[in-house]
Amino acid sequence: MPRLNRLTPETAVGASRDLLGDLVSRHGQIGDMVSTMAHSPAVLGGYLQLSRAMGRAKLDRGISERISIAVQALQGCGLCLDAHVGAARSMGVDEEEIERAHAGTSADPAINLLAGLTPGSDTGA
Repeated sequence: MPRLNRLTPETAVGASRDLLGDLVSRHGQIGDMVSTMAHSPAVLGGYLQLSRAMGRAKLDRGISERISIAVQALQGCGLCLDAHVGAARSMGVDEEEIERAHAGTSADPAINLLAGLTPGSDTGA
């Protein structure tokens, strides 16, 4: 059971209501992670700015999501991990590669640098 209720444009107040309303109007829905962040307009606003910046990044989104899965698996944030796994699936990342990302690895040698994120890895990171 979550510690914080998920907010909607109808239940949020102030800046959070505006931010959530804008997201719903543009995307039709909001995920659990974002609706929980809405308890703090500063957190939600910062996350949305980071998300927009990542959208302009040169790094392939599928790779970015695999990195995020590895980080969140290490951090232990189930809500964030679920959000990034869902995003990776929507990008077409297959289940085997998602499982590898949980472990901080990849079948792709160019992406395998993720191994450095796992405790006890022998990559020297």
